[in-house]
Amino acid sequence: MGKHEPGLTTHALDTVRGKPAAGMAVELWHIPPRGEPVPVAATMLNVDGRTDAPLLSAETFLPGTYELRFFVGDHFRRHGLAADPPFLDVVPLRVTLVEGAGHYHVPLLVSPWSYSTYRGS
Repeated sequence: MGKHEPGLTTHALDTVRGKPAAGMAVELWHIPPRGEPVPVAATMLNVDGRTDAPLLSAETFLPGTYELRFFVGDHFRRHGLAADPPFLDVVPLRVTLVEGAGHYHVPLLVSPWSYSTYRGS
């Protein structure tokens, strides 16, 4: 996927362990202007903390509002790093994708207590 083609990818970095968040579950939901959110994709991050395939490709890209849901609580529990109950469990990132803006890459940098994101390349 070229950076000028429409699409959506993500990756997550576990900032406590200083490693990719391999095995973290991620969901993508479409958020319509009215009505309930609609599931689009669900995947597990690979050993590099990335999806094996784009969440939205050039063929499946539709402009609109989407929500990425990162299951960080489960990830940190597997590594013995989550509080009980976890401070962060599911981290939702709501983004609006527009036609003609090229490829969207939305990384998550996360610990059991904080996170940040940005529009990557």
